[in-house]
Amino acid sequence: MIRIGIEVSRRKLLNDLLDNPGRYFFILSEGGRAALCIQTCDSQGDDVRTHMIDGLALTEEKELRSIFDDGINDSILAGYEWKRQTSWQKEYPISPRLEHTLRRLPDLMDWIISKMLTRERNLVIYPSWIDQ
Repeated sequence: MIRIGIEVSRRKLLNDLLDNPGRYFFILSEGGRAALCIQTCDSQGDDVRTHMIDGLALTEEKELRSIFDDGINDSILAGYEWKRQTSWQKEYPISPRLEHTLRRLPDLMDWIISKMLTRERNLVIYPSWIDQ
């Protein structure tokens, strides 16, 4: 594995998250459930942690529903042949539809930077973007 670290300003990172969400986000499917995820690592590129991201909205039926459900399903269908897989989990790149949704959520990206990138944590670039 090659590790590189690039130092950028908060504003440039926010813009890159909005412009290129496929670099950072992926779908993790495990045990019949799937979630939008992002990974962080320590300053040495070790201690990789996966974080599940969700956004809930109230439906007309007064139920909470993930705003990412349709995009997650699209991603799994579109990336079925690409998947990285272990015996208990599968990873998929995000679909263009989900990228479009994420690009419209600057407050979510700001929250990720503010809450997840603390104590020397860094974002991990998702392998599907590197492989392109």
